[in-house]
Amino acid sequence: MKLLNYLKEYDAPINEIVFMTALSGLANAIILAIINSAVDMISTHTLQGQYLFVYLTTFILYVYTQRQAFYKNMLALEKFMSKLRVRIADKIRSAELQAIEKSERGDMYTRLTQDSSIISQSGLFLIGLAQSGMLVIFCFVYLAWLSPISFFMVLLFVSNILYFYWFYDKKISKQLLMLKQKESKFFQYFSHLLDGFKELKMNRKKSDDLFEQFETLSQETEKLKINVGLEEINSFMFSRMSFYLLLAILVFIIPLSFTIEADEIYKVSTTILFLIGPINLISLSFPILSKSHVALEHLEQLETELDETIIDEMYVQQPIVSDFNAIQLDKATFSYQDQQGKPLFSIGPLNFEVKKGEMVFIVGGNGSGKSTLLKVLTGLYHPTTGSLDLNHEPIDRSEYASYRELFSIIFTDFHMFDKLYGLSNIEDKEVKALLRLMQLDKKTQYREKEFTHLDLSTGQKKRLAFIAALLENRPIYILDELAADQDPQFRKYFYEVMLPDLKQQGKTIIAVTHDDHYFHIADRVLKMEYGQLVDYE
Repeated sequence: MKLLNYLKEYDAPINEIVFMTALSGLANAIILAIINSAVDMISTHTLQGQYLFVYLTTFILYVYTQRQAFYKNMLALEKFMSKLRVRIADKIRSAELQAIEKSERGDMYTRLTQDSSIISQSGLFLIGLAQSGMLVIFCFVYLAWLSPISFFMVLLFVSNILYFYWFYDKKISKQLLMLKQKESKFFQYFSHLLDGFKELKMNRKKSDDLFEQFETLSQETEKLKINVGLEEINSFMFSRMSFYLLLAILVFIIPLSFTIEADEIYKVSTTILFLIGPINLISLSFPILSKSHVALEHLEQLETELDETIIDEMYVQQPIVSDFNAIQLDKATFSYQDQQGKPLFSIGPLNFEVKKGEMVFIVGGNGSGKSTLLKVLTGLYHPTTGSLDLNHEPIDRSEYASYRELFSIIFTDFHMFDKLYGLSNIEDKEVKALLRLMQLDKKTQYREKEFTHLDLSTGQKKRLAFIAALLENRPIYILDELAADQDPQFRKYFYEVMLPDLKQQGKTIIAVTHDDHYFHIADRVLKMEYGQLVDYE
């Protein structure tokens, strides 16, 4: 079983869990034997008080070992899931930007939330399955001692039941995989519904079209879930019917063909009734463990996909680049490609150099390649051809993570974090002073190392992001349309005071902007046209 193999890899106390599970199953079987023996003695009026003591002792042993087996398994499973989630998160942050951009967020969220939850819940069923299996084995031994004929009959029936479960398990697994894909798509549509709420409110046809897709997917998911549920009900009912049919054969048919004592039939019937519970638990466990198996495969596949994207691993400890004289793009190109590897859009070849302390403005129309240029320049994308150089020396891919430490960036699609992560030593008064400088002190506060209010306008969020960038105090600032959503007063202050002040501190500034009124502030103004970098006229 895949889950058990994973637990072994994580040094889970498998031997201890197996021992407790086996002991619990044995105690359960002994309880059955004690009950049957006690009934025998009642019929002959020879029942002794010590049997109650033996029963209670065995019962306590059963309760203790079962609880320990569940507890140890729960601990092992949750430790495994915690390490797995942390490992996947670590791989996500180490992955290439392009891989994350191409990934389906709905599918990733489904794997990390629903799949993780399914695996955690399967732990109880795994122990229940093992304990039931142990009890079934001990009951078979007991049946063989009671009545060889009954033993072979029960063995034949149980073998058929387990084969039936195995067959249905294979069938259900395929449907569960399809169900996972549907649920991932469902999450994607739901994200469209929330993220695009304003646009949908303004366009009824767009809203209706998305809702129709949402409704169709929901109906398909409903149908698939009903089919899976029906298969599970069929397997459960088959188990129940098989046992009651077996009881009928043993009670009504076997005595007509073989000489069997009445008390023997009673004991065999009691044992079979005792077996119904464990077999039913086994039948319920198979679908749950099938879901767990599919969930583990999903997470395993996610890890494999992430592993393939990790080129400049963050695990490799390289000296952090703290200073530079110049950064160059030497005949660098970059191409976006479709799933077949055909280029969709390209920039370059580019020959570009920015020196320490320069202020460079970049202009260009939408789709000209400005943001792509910045991603190549900051090491978020690797050049398809050519090279990215630091101080006229090509940067090796293993050095990219360290190279990126030179930059503080604010892209147009930036994310605003709730805390100043990575800046734990910053004084509160420094943050508050910057909030006043950015005219945000009336909009949000900085308390207990986090911002109290992030529901801000786009321009205000950019200013808050700029505060975080200033506190990072990196040598190079990449600002992509930072002033685009600001009021004229702040925009003037930004260009005429803030940027010159950063330049005076020795900072290098590369800013994408269309504010031609302030081009005179820059040392150079360059223009992107159809993926090429040219001098601005």
